[in-house]
Amino acid sequence: MEVEFRKQNKECTQVLKNHFEQNEYNGERLDRHREDINAANKAIKRLERHMNRLEAKVQTQEETIEALEGVIENQQVVMARFRSCECAKGRTFG
Repeated sequence: MEVEFRKQNKECTQVLKNHFEQNEYNGERLDRHREDINAANKAIKRLERHMNRLEAKVQTQEETIEALEGVIENQQVVMARFRSCECAKGRTFG
């Protein structure tokens, strides 16, 4: 009876030891996954900031293009008026 009890006790102790080791291993894996997730989140935030800067540059470029288109349009109107002016008759313009 006592031999059987010791045998069961030894088996239970080994099972507990195995579970404890597995738990430690899983905890280490979980820590590594957390570190990976934190690193990925930081990378995402960096990319978002970079994307926001690029979007701001695109917006500025679009505004510049619109302004230049307005300038070109005004120049075309001025040139058309000048060409239709009496003093421009007979002259050639590039």
